[in-house]
Parts: sequence; structure tokens; C-alpha cells
Amino acid sequence: MNNQNNEFLNWGEGFTAQEDEYVLLDEGVYNFTISKMEKKVYDGNSSKIPNGCPYAELTIQVESSKGTANIRERLYLMKSMQWKLTQFFTGIGQPVVTGQVFNPNWETVVGSKGKAEITQHHYTNQNGDDRTNNQIARYLKPQDPTPALNANQQSQQMNQQSSQMQQQPQQGQMPFPPKQPQQPFNGQQWAQNGQPGAF
Repeated sequence: MNNQNNEFLNWGEGFTAQEDEYVLLDEGVYNFTISKMEKKVYDGNSSKIPNGCPYAELTIQVESSKGTANIRERLYLMKSMQWKLTQFFTGIGQPVVTGQVFNPNWETVVGSKGKAEITQHHYTNQNGDDRTNNQIARYLKPQDPTPALNANQQSQQMNQQSSQMQQQPQQGQMPFPPKQPQQPFNGQQWAQNGQPGAF
């Protein structure tokens, strides 16, 4: 497993100081992008999910005024969870028809965008500490008119990305077109025909 976060730190050596960057969102409807997906098999101690159940673990990215929130979501491939799978794939724009067999396109999940209602989930961790995290309450249909709280942040981010791309010259191209030499202004150019630029 090639993951830099799993690299060991050594005694007597320094480390890079960091703060916990977890972003807790206010409850509401948000635009999201799916940034990561892993196919896994459940192996835990849940009374609702049997061991051996296949599931997709998603990282759902939400840009907000507080920063970027990454929400972990699990889609279990169980008949009892078909309603959630239907809601999810409808929400990211795949053509699901209720009552008909649907074969999801898992290959296009990463990069898909949608809109979801996000709530705050309160729980107690293994150490007995009270914690709160972001949780997806439901995925909205693409035509749902509910405005997203982060609509402005997403458009600002897209504008920043497009302006950065415009500023970066493509390989083999000059960053700016060469300036044309300007003709010195001649008062006669204006006087002819009484119009600017008419020679």
C-alpha cells in the first residue's frame, strides 16, 4: 500500500506541525463532487450489515465558505439498500427508471457531481468522547429546485481554475501574443472624413 500518510516518523527527528483540518458543515443542501471510490467487502460487527457484503466507499467533496469538507459514504450492495442506490445514482444523473432493472456505471462515479442534504451526526467514539461529523441525509434529484448553500463557492472555484488555465501557456506557445508596433498618432488621420481611423 503506497500511501505517504502511512510512512513512519523516527525518534529524534522533527515532524511537520499540522492542525486537524476537519470541516464541519452547517446543515443544509450542498453541491458535491465525488473525488474517490473504493470497492470493499464489509468485515465488522454490525447487526444490520452482514460480513462479506460488498460495498463502495466514496469520498464526497463539498466546497464551502468554511473550507473543503470530505465526507465518507458507504453504498452497500444489498437488496434492502436498493432504495439508497437508486437515490444515489439518480442524484448523480445516471438514467434510473423506478421498477426496472438498472445496471450502474461504476466507472463514471468518480468525478460525478450532484446535490445532497447534509446533516450533523452526533456520536460517541470508542474513548467515550462526544463527536460530531457530516452525514449525507439524502441525495436530491438533478431537477430539484432547492438552492445549494455552496453554489457561490463552487462557481468561484471553477472561475479560479479557468483563469489559472488561461494564464498558463500551453507547451510550445508564447504566454502572450507579441505586441504590434503602434503607429505614432497623426492629427491628419482624425481630420480625414471626420471619423477616427478613416484614412
